[in-house]
Amino acid sequence: MSYRLQILIVALLAVVLAGGWWSFESWGGGAEASKKSRKNGATLVLVEAVTLTKDRVSLRVVGTGKAIRSAALHPAVAGEVRKIAFKAEQHVRKGQALIRLDDKHQRLKVRLGEVALAEVTRKLGRMMKLAPSGHASRARMDTAQTALELAQLHLEQAKADLYDRTIHAPFSGVVGMTDLNPGDRVTQDTIAVTLDDRSALLVEFTVPEVHAAQIKVADKIIVRPWSAPDAAMRGTITALASRIDRTSRSLRVQAKIANPDGRLRPGGSFEVQLNFIGSAYPMVREVAVLWSRDGAYLWRIANNKAEKIFVRLVRRDKGRVLVDGPLTLGDDIVVEGVQGLRLGQKVKTALFKAGSP
Repeated sequence: MSYRLQILIVALLAVVLAGGWWSFESWGGGAEASKKSRKNGATLVLVEAVTLTKDRVSLRVVGTGKAIRSAALHPAVAGEVRKIAFKAEQHVRKGQALIRLDDKHQRLKVRLGEVALAEVTRKLGRMMKLAPSGHASRARMDTAQTALELAQLHLEQAKADLYDRTIHAPFSGVVGMTDLNPGDRVTQDTIAVTLDDRSALLVEFTVPEVHAAQIKVADKIIVRPWSAPDAAMRGTITALASRIDRTSRSLRVQAKIANPDGRLRPGGSFEVQLNFIGSAYPMVREVAVLWSRDGAYLWRIANNKAEKIFVRLVRRDKGRVLVDGPLTLGDDIVVEGVQGLRLGQKVKTALFKAGSP
């Protein structure tokens, strides 16, 4: 073997040995040393303590307005319309006559009753004058007294029949339109006119079952008519249903709003806003929340080691998040440095600056 060939073989062996040593350092001994270095050198993270904040819920639902008092007026008896004494949208007072039916025969019966009452009253008066002298017996006095009472009853009945020939307003309010005209025949089933007292309105709406326990009578709400969404009005809850509707899984609620000028009409739609104060939840910064296929989680630092805490997001609010999970007041949550953290990793902590975004 020549001298040059020996030198070439020795050089090749040296190259192979050097390459093997480099591979060992990179994949074996070097990696182990790097791992020991990382283990001994703690990662710096910025943390912020958990605070507890009550959940504030703003619920918006659609409601329907109805008059505080409303009635569809029917005639008490059948008959022919003689007079309509109102105009649509007119404000009427309680007891005011609205529609008069033909009442000629009833007026005659009232007149006959008045005449009969006057007659028996005169007879009883004469009996009372004759009684002291003994010319009127006790039996005749009793008969005259009975006749007087019967005449009074007949007159009252005739007046009631006459009253029934006119439809009166049962309360003060605004009358609607009527389809009746003089000469029309009506029965007790005919709707003559509607009457609404809209000095105040009742707004009815439903609340999901999950919020049913959070509302009560006298709670305040904000109401906006769909016809004027910028006109916010305050109302008060006046009634709650006694049970949850099994079909809609919601609770029926009734609230009252003022309507002094009568501008709002029954049947209109309203946006109803209810504000609730719920349970207290841990609050963290939104940047501290990470996601995995198992859900949302945070990094909590305990004993200078990283712990992964899975949470449920309750509500976002201006860069912060209310979460539900195994957290307590004062727990240190990683805000910066969350990327690359591993379970059980040793860390150094510093407080996150309050002015940081």
